Amino acid sequence: MGVYDYKNLGTEDSKALFADAMAITLYSYHNLDNGFAVGYQQNGLGLGLPATLVQALIGSTNSQGVIPGIPWNPDSEKAALDAVQKAGWTPISASTLGYDGKVDSRGTFFGEKAGYTTAQAEVLGKYDDTGKLLEIGIAFRGTSGPRETLITDSIGDLINDLLSAFGPKDYAKNYSGEAFGTLLKDVAAYAGSQGLTGKDVLVSGHSLGGIAVNSMADLSNDKWSGFYKDANYLAYASPTQSPSDKVLNIGYEQDPVYRALDGSSFNLSSLGVHDTPHESTADNIVSFNDYYASALWNVLPFSILNLPTWVTHLPTGYGDGMTRILESKFYDLTTRDSTIVVANLSDPAKANTWVQDLNRNAEAHKGSTFIIGSDGADLIQGGSGNDYLEGRAGNDTFRDSGGYNIILGGSGYNTLDLQQSLKNVDVANDGAGTLYIRDSHGGISMTQDIGALVSKESYLFFFNKDVTHSVTDKGLLAGKDLTAYASSVKGDAGDNVLKAHAGGDWLFGLDGNDHLIGGKGNDVFVGGAGNDLMESGGGKNTFLFTGQFGQDKIIGYQATDKLVFMGVDGVNGQYDFHEHAKAVGADTVLSFGGDSVTLVGVGLNSLSADGIVIS
Repeated sequence: MGVYDYKNLGTEDSKALFADAMAITLYSYHNLDNGFAVGYQQNGLGLGLPATLVQALIGSTNSQGVIPGIPWNPDSEKAALDAVQKAGWTPISASTLGYDGKVDSRGTFFGEKAGYTTAQAEVLGKYDDTGKLLEIGIAFRGTSGPRETLITDSIGDLINDLLSAFGPKDYAKNYSGEAFGTLLKDVAAYAGSQGLTGKDVLVSGHSLGGIAVNSMADLSNDKWSGFYKDANYLAYASPTQSPSDKVLNIGYEQDPVYRALDGSSFNLSSLGVHDTPHESTADNIVSFNDYYASALWNVLPFSILNLPTWVTHLPTGYGDGMTRILESKFYDLTTRDSTIVVANLSDPAKANTWVQDLNRNAEAHKGSTFIIGSDGADLIQGGSGNDYLEGRAGNDTFRDSGGYNIILGGSGYNTLDLQQSLKNVDVANDGAGTLYIRDSHGGISMTQDIGALVSKESYLFFFNKDVTHSVTDKGLLAGKDLTAYASSVKGDAGDNVLKAHAGGDWLFGLDGNDHLIGGKGNDVFVGGAGNDLMESGGGKNTFLFTGQFGQDKIIGYQATDKLVFMGVDGVNGQYDFHEHAKAVGADTVLSFGGDSVTLVGVGLNSLSADGIVIS
């Protein structure tokens, strides 16, 4: 599964739905935050904050600010239209819908009743090659307005935000029906005339627009003749959360607006740390931006009243960071409440700021941590637990402080900083593109696309220096000094019989149905794909399973051995081995998705949590 999995859709369909929802949500803002987004990326929030704010207002030659009519600005609204059309969506006009309410020159629909006239929505369609309508998208805009009426529209929206928080009763629940009752009736009629049902409708929105999404889901059974009861509802950064299971609410953990209201009502936590988990919400996604990284900025209390924290709330930060989660190679390993940290630092901050899980102003994070870099040069640091670190593009540098980890460097020339002497670790190479680093505590990091290791070596008796070792086929090369990899026995794509030496080896089965035979030393068994038989010869052994590893068997397992499952299917946030183990006759079988390990002759009661790692 994945963090954005929705209803009974499979992962790929959920990912496609999420991408569509994000595309139409971003379009609803018409690139209003373009100037700030570009200014922030170039200048940051430190000494560059004044330049960032100026660019947010007036833009530049490569961005458009919120003040319209600046002649040297590019047309960011055209860019917004181009982007949503590239994603497969085209705006549907009021005349096509037979709608006679207020619409501006962009085709944006405005709220219909007094008190709701500053609300805005977009209606879009997705068509096949013959022009047949396949889907309809409805995107509600958040607290803002067109550039020409930004201040007045924002004030009107802010009043709606306050009424949603403080009453009257059910104001938030009824919001979309009051603001767009007729529009949604006309959309339903048009969709029906084109042979569509509610299942063919996607409803999304950000911030106040998220309130509209949750409202529409709550009203969908009883209003509009029930047409929208089976529609798909995805809300970003919504202050409210419907009790219905129809909505997927996504937001950054430290977004001061997200989950600010308990369901749809105000309480004291709305002004402070609002981190209450709900059935419909993802609760532990962190935008690692300049504000979050700064100890100085975080001296101020986290609160919806703390305006600088609102940098996390802007739609462009959602579009970029949330899409990188969607594209992550670790996506299938995530769940709704996985801890996911997304690098969103400005260019000035990237050079000396480590992206990591700081767990600021939130409930304690549990389970494995996923950290996803940007497409620039990032500094990415795991913790003492089990981490999944992904660099993406750029020349990235990684650190980790222990545990069992998978590190994917991505494109570029990437470096792993060991922060200790090379003498304190085992480095093994499976010959198929993966480097394994085992520390003195037994923790193992699997790495790919790492070009160099940096170690800290003693120098002139009292000093240390960093030494860079290039990763080569034959070993780690520092100048003319070559450090050989740990002793290993490697298989290939066929069925292999691999036997360890007496002193302890890494046994890499790779593909095929392999027979791995340990020696009397402390061996590491990595069967790889295929149905493998692993046979202990004594010692304190580690059996490492990753990905789709097949139906494996272990003979001779002892209580002193360690079973490690990294990046396997079917964990779904269940890190207790009892959730995956069962007795089968005299054996114990641990199952993960469609894969399993049979401990031959080992009773279930003889296993302990100390001997099994699930990350």
